[in-house]
Amino acid sequence: MSAPVLGPTAFREQRPGWLLAPPGVLPPPRSDVPLLAVAHGTADPAGLAALDALLERVRFLRPGVLTALSFVSVARPRVDEELARLLAQGVTELVVVPLLLGSGYHVRHDLPRALRQASGLPGGRAARIYQAPALGPDPMLAAVMQERLSAAHGTVFGTQVVLAAAGSADRRANADAVAMAGLLAERLGMPVRTGYVTTAEPSVSALLTRLARRGRPVAVATYLLSPGEFSRRIDDSATLAALAALDVDRERRRRICVSEPLGAHDQVARLVLRRYDAALAGPPARIGGPASEG
Repeated sequence: MSAPVLGPTAFREQRPGWLLAPPGVLPPPRSDVPLLAVAHGTADPAGLAALDALLERVRFLRPGVLTALSFVSVARPRVDEELARLLAQGVTELVVVPLLLGSGYHVRHDLPRALRQASGLPGGRAARIYQAPALGPDPMLAAVMQERLSAAHGTVFGTQVVLAAAGSADRRANADAVAMAGLLAERLGMPVRTGYVTTAEPSVSALLTRLARRGRPVAVATYLLSPGEFSRRIDDSATLAALAALDVDRERRRRICVSEPLGAHDQVARLVLRRYDAALAGPPARIGGPASEG
């Protein structure tokens, strides 16, 4: 009796019928669930326009997805207001994507609190709401910052590079900025220092002043999503630091180049959709339980 002939599929691992894709593989992209973007908030028209443009890119890259924009402070509508509006319209499934660059207080406390409050609204407890993590730190943002730096300064070889972040009283958010500087340093192949506009140390102003006096060129990678008060403060700090260096060495005038904020770049829009897809692949947020300790 001859031995059976085994075909090429005989030794393949058999997977259960209910396992539609190998572990770690996301399901096909969806566009049927609304995306609620949550930004920090700004009163600057250019900043609001940049956020609108970013969501326009998101809709272009994912035709059919509905987007809405809300804020945690300064601007309106606030997160709770937009959640109430969407639930009143009959939305039963929703992804909340923070347009924030670190996992600070807003991501760990403000958003979960808004979701818990939404559970008390009509339709809120039955709704499936998914909360995505913050956008940063992420290598895709490092790629965008590198491009913005090149546009502002050209080659950065031999340049002292500073990542200018907003700064926070929350150490986790500041640690995320340092991690982002590390990702940018990997792309540039050179060290990147971190400075903060407010609250945290070292301040952008003090760091730029110290570096400018060393005599080597300085470039600033703006780690902000959109223009506004903080981006103007970074520009002002760069101008004052260059003037201070001129007082030390009047024979060499130095200009500190500052890159534009991340803005409505395609890579940022793709990252928003990556966060959206990953959130949908996981469980919905627990919005009816007790407050989380974060």
